[in-house]
Amino acid sequence: MHSTGKPVIRLRRNEWDRRMNAKNLATPNARAERLGFSRTTVARIEKGETKPGYEFIAAVLDAFPDVRFEDVFEVGKVAS
Repeated sequence: MHSTGKPVIRLRRNEWDRRMNAKNLATPNARAERLGFSRTTVARIEKGETKPGYEFIAAVLDAFPDVRFEDVFEVGKVAS
């Protein structure tokens, strides 16, 4: 059965936190500095208030070559 709704990309928060903590990036400030984004932007993405855009996703994949897209992001659906 085909799922309705628009596809969205979301952060897999538990896996994201686990991987960032393992890299000694335990705070939004540390993560923001490493990725080149504001702390506010990173915190909003982590809380699910803002969906990660292509620039954020590209920054994550560039900064952490050992992290694959599917390790920390997932594609879901939102009601249309």
